[in-house]
Amino acid sequence: MRQVTRQSVLFFSVLLCVALPASAIDDGSVHFQGQVVNTGCSVSAECQDQIVRMGQIRNNEFAATGDWAAPTAFQITLEDCDTSVSQRAGVLFSGESDAKDPQIFRAGYGAGAAQGIGVGIFDATGHLLIPDTAPPWYAPLQNGANVLRFMAKYRSTQPHVQAGTADAQVWFNVVYQ
Repeated sequence: MRQVTRQSVLFFSVLLCVALPASAIDDGSVHFQGQVVNTGCSVSAECQDQIVRMGQIRNNEFAATGDWAAPTAFQITLEDCDTSVSQRAGVLFSGESDAKDPQIFRAGYGAGAAQGIGVGIFDATGHLLIPDTAPPWYAPLQNGANVLRFMAKYRSTQPHVQAGTADAQVWFNVVYQ
């Protein structure tokens, strides 16, 4: 009997040693995210997270509600465009619109922020691009690289603009036709 027990213990010990490496403990996980898309172009890497430097504007340049400051140009470059997939492209800008003027984006967040100012974005034809609204104009595309040009302007939303930082956060999506 002792022989059977010893053989059983030896057998189960060997079985346990063989089974341990096969069992794994979950230490974490890896999630893969991405998309497969059929779009006419890709947005160039330098345009995906860009900063448009608006510079300094004196608050006394805004004499009344609705006054615009001088424009600041910026662009979005599209690469590897294929006109057999899409012939035209427009840009939808999204973000928090200004509470007093919903046609522009809110500017100024936190302590030390400017008050009474927002940012308007205009396309190459001069159309004001309303936040979260489909673009009114689509640029014709050509094969290869294309540059979509825009202008950003500060706009007063009250009679007296209070000085401070006037940063705005805006996202964009390229819309193809």
